[in-house]
Amino acid sequence: MSVIYHAGLTKPPYADIDGFKVYYYPVLKVEYESSNVPQDIRDFLQVNPIVLMMSKNAVTGLDQWLDNFALEPDFFAGADFWTVGDRTQKYLYKTLEIQSFYPKEISGAGVLKALQDQNQYRILLISSQDPRKEFIEGLSLAGINYFHFSVYKISYNENIEFYAHFKNYESNYLIITSPSTVDGILKSLSFSALTKMKSRLISIGPTTSAAIRKNGGDVFLQSEAQNINSLYESLGSLILESSHQ
Repeated sequence: MSVIYHAGLTKPPYADIDGFKVYYYPVLKVEYESSNVPQDIRDFLQVNPIVLMMSKNAVTGLDQWLDNFALEPDFFAGADFWTVGDRTQKYLYKTLEIQSFYPKEISGAGVLKALQDQNQYRILLISSQDPRKEFIEGLSLAGINYFHFSVYKISYNENIEFYAHFKNYESNYLIITSPSTVDGILKSLSFSALTKMKSRLISIGPTTSAAIRKNGGDVFLQSEAQNINSLYESLGSLILESSHQ
């Protein structure tokens, strides 16, 4: 029986895929923290920026930040919120009851294009301590003024169980859900690059695919929808189709 290794931060949904066993070995961990005080954020809100939530972790981090300062979500009353993707949009409403907009293209490039299309040149960027370098460079090149509001950090979780149980066979699959996951996999498996990876690599989207290729890996399959649940719903048939191409 083939194995699907899921190494991303978020636990995969239950999936009964004929001929496969799914194992979850997270190679990343999240710590929620922020050095910003309310006055820092209040000052920047005066310029009416778009409040851009980069992920579900950003939502959780913001929720904890508000709680730490005994603040309610109405601290952001009147602000326009954007999210990267529908999952973050739904989670933002579920957690803080804040309505938001999300660009059709769920990627850094898609967000940049939507901001420019709507003439939005000021954003409050709520994200991890280390947002993607390419996205920050894109903001600067587009002339978009941003205040980075870090609410969490991601660190590598060198997963001993993953190292012990991973079988680098061509019949196995490795699902990679972010560029950071690529780095985490390399550290956990003590690989210098993905060039010797025999297991087939499945990417959640174009940014992750670029990180895989940058590290010498081949992308066997890229999910059409950048959504873990959607990927797993059709994973068995997608693998079958890609194997016969």
